[in-house]
Formats: sequence, C-alpha cells, structure tokens
Amino acid sequence: MELSLQLQQKQILSQKMQQSVEILQMNALALSEYARDLAEENPLLEWSQEEEPLENCGEKLLQKLEWLEEADEQNRSFYRVEHEQEEREREDSRFGRTEGQSLREYLLFQINILKIPEDNKKVLRFLAESTAESGYLEPDAVECLIERYQLKETTAARILLEFQTLDPPGVGARDLRECLLIQLKQKNASPLVINVVETYLDELAKNRLSHIAKKLKVSMEELMTALQEIRSCQPKPGSGFAGEGTVEYVVPDILVERKGEELTVTVNGAMLPRLNISHAYVKLLREKADDETEKYISQKLKQAEWALQCISRRESTLQQVAEYIVEHQKGFFLCPHGQLAPLRMADVAEGLEIHESTVSRAVKEKYLQCERGVFPLHAFFSKAVAKTEEEGTVSADSVKERLRVIIDGENKQKPLSDRELTELLAAEGLQISRRTVAKYREAMGISGASGRKVYEGR
Repeated sequence: MELSLQLQQKQILSQKMQQSVEILQMNALALSEYARDLAEENPLLEWSQEEEPLENCGEKLLQKLEWLEEADEQNRSFYRVEHEQEEREREDSRFGRTEGQSLREYLLFQINILKIPEDNKKVLRFLAESTAESGYLEPDAVECLIERYQLKETTAARILLEFQTLDPPGVGARDLRECLLIQLKQKNASPLVINVVETYLDELAKNRLSHIAKKLKVSMEELMTALQEIRSCQPKPGSGFAGEGTVEYVVPDILVERKGEELTVTVNGAMLPRLNISHAYVKLLREKADDETEKYISQKLKQAEWALQCISRRESTLQQVAEYIVEHQKGFFLCPHGQLAPLRMADVAEGLEIHESTVSRAVKEKYLQCERGVFPLHAFFSKAVAKTEEEGTVSADSVKERLRVIIDGENKQKPLSDRELTELLAAEGLQISRRTVAKYREAMGISGASGRKVYEGR
C-alpha cells in the first residue's frame, strides 16, 4: 500500500456564514418563524410585531379609496363574479355542501343521512374514504372492500353502483370512461353518445372524428351533437372541493407599486417581526458582573448582533436584486400584456457585482406582487432563444405568446403544422427550430395540428 500526499483546496463555510446563507434564502414567513425562535433562544433579543401608526393607516385607507374610484368598472365586474359565486354557494347548500368542505366530508355527509341500515353505511363510508380528491376511486378499492367485509363480487358491484349515485355526478368511477358513462346515464343520454364513450373514447382523444363517424355510420353533424353532450360532463368530479392537505399561503416578499410611468420597489416588512437587542442585558454587561456571566452575555450579544446583521443584509440584497429585475423587465410591469425580456441570473450578478449563487439564494421561494398579480421571483428570468434584425434577442415567453396568437388565428378546419408555424415565425425574424416550436406548444398545453382540427358543424 502506497502512501502519498495530496494538496486540495476546499471552501468551508463557517457557522456564521452558513447562518447568513440560510437567512438570505428564507422567504417572509420562514424568516418570521426563524426570528421568533431566535428571540426564544437568545435572551438578549426582543421580539415584537409593531402595528403601524394610526396616521399611516389613514393614509393607506385614502390611497385604497382613490384606487377604488379609479377601478370602479373593474370592481363592478368583481361584484358580478362574487354575486354568481354566492348563487352557486346557495345552490350547493341545498345539498348540504359548505364552503371549504372536502369531497370526502361531503360524501360522508350524504351517506350519514341515507335511510339505509348502518351496516350498509359502513361499507359506503369505506368507499368514501377510498375516494381520491379527483373523485375517482383509489386503485384496488373494490378488492379491499370485498376482502374487508367478506362480500360477494355481485354484492360489492351493487354497493358500488349505489355509491356512484351520490353527488357530485361521476364520483366513485375507476377511470375516465366509467366517470363519463355515470354522468351520461344520469342525464339519460342517447345510445349514440353512450356508444361513442364505451367504444371510441381513445379515438375521440386523438380527434379522429371522421373515423368514428364512418365506423358508427352516422353523419358528422350527429357526431358533433354527441360530442357536445360528452363535453358537458366533468372529467374530474372532485374539482371544486377543498383539498385535504395543508393550505399554504403565499406572502409576497417584494411589492411593486406603479405611479404613472414610475415603479417603486419595496421589501414587504409587514410580515417581518422587529428584533432588537435588550438594553437591560447590555446594561448588565457594562456593570460589574462575575466572569462567567460576563462571558455568557458577551457570547449572546455577538450572536444577536450577527443575526441582526444577516437579516439586514438579506433585506438590502433582496432590495437590490428586485430593483434590478424590475428595471430590466419594465415592459412587463408597465404594459398590461407586456412580455418578459431575456434575463439571466448571471446578468443580475454582473450588474450588482455579486456572486450568481447570491442571486439564486435571494430569489429562492420568494414572490413579487404587482398590479398584474403575484409571481415567483425566479419567473422573471427568461432565456434568450432567438434573434431578430430589429429587436435583437427575445425571450422564450415572447416566442410562446406569438405562437399562441398565430394558433388562435389559424383556420381551425386546416390547422397549421409545426413546420408551418416555424416558417411563419421565421418570416417574422424569429429563428427557432421545429422541435422547439413543438416543445413550446406542448408546454402551453396546445395539441398538434390533428388535435386542433375542427370539422364542419363542430
């Protein structure tokens, strides 16, 4: 066995630097919890969450009233949406459904009020507990039902049919075909519609309508009518119910306000607690204390000061990164339909003279709120994918939006192929490959030419 000496260079972060890195990549909620824990562990830190002065609240109220006056028409449209929502909620209440109720809770409620023997209710409750949030039965649910309650297959099938009569329509299905059939039979659909779903659902998904019409020996108009009835069904019966998992709320870390053509960027401090060093302990340190106490307080004081520095550094770094992003993406923030310009984390790092990893940590799991909505910070980085003679580099988002506009305006009876889409983009100066066009189209959830084709009468 040979012994050899090797020289290696490694970068090892100290505990202080690790703490600084961790704080930088925390979002507002995580930092708030972290600050509270720090205050509990370190007696020199005081934690408080101060309320805004009354005059600030009054000023903000006036700003909100001005905004409401300017956006009056938009508010009226919001009211109409809320009114429609209330109507739907009143309709749901007739069936015992309440806001925030999960699908399983709703199913159990219906089972509990059924006038059937308790033993039957137990079996139906098992099926309710075996129903996924989508409304479909979990795999092997029926087999588990037979084994658990020692049922015959015919009995289990009868109980499953009873379960499938519950609201919402289509609940308890084991696949899409069964889900659609349950709903169509409850609507007393025509034999043609039932036959299409039972036999030609795969061909229907591929938009092979001419093939289906030929096989069924029906006209295209008859098939279109059947197709409309199938489309009226809900493929996921459980949609619209509250999920059973923990609800995670997004708190924006960056606020962007627009005043005319000016954009103001601020770090959201509303959710952040105020951490301060306890003056009582600092005074105690300055007085004559025993060596052990003085050593303990000195250590805690250094820890507290470093934590406050890290939090302050996080705020300033986040502010600088956000300002750079907003300045570079002005077109997005100033125009209602503005697209993102190409931007890389390396560009921000170079512009601010910081490391790219610092930019990555600063934007990690953080959100920005502007008048167009709430967006993750990392969404403002867009790769440059093409060049035009007039505009230079353009972003992937711009190409996708242009692609969507072209597809929306195409002749649906003769949809454009990916090759034709590529040629149209090239004519506009956007030089990208056919494969990239197909990739963007699929990412936007748009079918190929055959899937987009609309037949006459459709």
